[in-house]
Amino acid sequence: MGRAPCCDKNNVKKGPWSPEEDAKLKEFMDKHGTGGNWIALPQKAGLRRCGKSCRLRWLNYLRPNIKHGEFTEHEDRVICSMYASIGSRTQQSVF
Repeated sequence: MGRAPCCDKNNVKKGPWSPEEDAKLKEFMDKHGTGGNWIALPQKAGLRRCGKSCRLRWLNYLRPNIKHGEFTEHEDRVICSMYASIGSRTQQSVF
């Protein structure tokens, strides 16, 4: 299994995203939304990236509803409460 044809090109950039690339992707997504073709998106947005790279960057870092930072006190309490009631998955026997 190899790379998608869009990612085999020599002019596809790899490595860390620049702030300019982030801005291009955000602007494109603000105008056109997420309901399109991720493979065609880089060319339409003026990016030299693979469609998969654009999708992952958007979903994991740039989406407006992503929460960055630490857990709130309420979230900490919920996590601790659930851990106390059901424990760790590693404590459960698979057999």
